[in-house]
Amino acid sequence: MKQTTDIGRLVEAAQRGDGQACGVLVKRCGQPVFSLLLRMGIDTLDAEELTQDVLLRGLQHIDDYDPIQASLPTWFCRIAYRMALNHLRRKEVQPLSVDADEGVTDEANLQMVRHYQEPDNSMVDRLQEAIGLLDPDEQTLISLFYYDELPLRDIAYITGQSANALAVRLYRIRQKLHKWIKHESS
Repeated sequence: MKQTTDIGRLVEAAQRGDGQACGVLVKRCGQPVFSLLLRMGIDTLDAEELTQDVLLRGLQHIDDYDPIQASLPTWFCRIAYRMALNHLRRKEVQPLSVDADEGVTDEANLQMVRHYQEPDNSMVDRLQEAIGLLDPDEQTLISLFYYDELPLRDIAYITGQSANALAVRLYRIRQKLHKWIKHESS
């Protein structure tokens, strides 16, 4: 609770234009933003520049922050997510498309879960390679949900999508990964 109170005081100070408070907020929120940008497939130099842009934009709009909706780092990540998508669209990334709905059943999904419970190194390598073939938005969802272990509610806030829609998308992404890995191992 103390950290929440500290952040609340820092936000109030930043809203009043306190430069020192803004500096502390930048230090606390910069790393999550930078990490998110890297996981979205943005190279290090662009991620560093975008991180600065995100933090600046966030501080310029700090009056819009609502602690009831999300934590401050999550709020900054929402800004980062949208700016990163715009950045990636400008670069015209062409992701590999694999039809997620073709031929994958619930039984196949259960087999996939059982098969990956004790993966060998080659399976982990194939999975990482398959994740790398997903489009940046899908990679980000996988990263936020499985690596960062964020609840769907926070991911929904960051992406501006409903938690139910995200659950369906994650299911389809898992199906897509399974299909790709199954095809590669055949």
